[in-house]
Amino acid sequence: MSDKILAIDFGRRRVGVAVSDALGLLAHARETLHYTSRRDLYDRLQILAREEGAAQFVIGLPRRMDGSEGDMAELVRAVAHELGERTGLPVKLWDERFTSVQAERLLTERGISFSREKDRVDRLAAVFILQSYLDRAKSRPNDASAAVPPGSSDSEDRLDEHNNT
Repeated sequence: MSDKILAIDFGRRRVGVAVSDALGLLAHARETLHYTSRRDLYDRLQILAREEGAAQFVIGLPRRMDGSEGDMAELVRAVAHELGERTGLPVKLWDERFTSVQAERLLTERGISFSREKDRVDRLAAVFILQSYLDRAKSRPNDASAAVPPGSSDSEDRLDEHNNT
């Protein structure tokens, strides 16, 4: 793997962003983007992808504990599709269960109030999403690294495989 990956922890007002190293081994927090429209968000993500040399996006897909999806997952699927259309880059959905909880715990352990550090929580959640994806890609290169169109049944199968391992 030589191209970087941008990971996104999507929210209605803020988006946490992380980027992989060129080798695809480590995820690094990049920034939290505040946006007013999805068009603005897509433009900024396209610029970031170009600046970082990213060849694809990974977006956290919110799922309930039982694996089902709600309204936010539907919105994320739409965003993933639109982002792919606008940027021409592949977009992979990745299970994001527990990433915000992990980020909040990490901040709490370090004595940082996550309620006042929401931007940091979003960035850390993006790091956890991306690191999980990278770890899976290393262990199963023909599975996790393949771009899967959002909303396809293959995307569902891969997410289910990810959750069951």
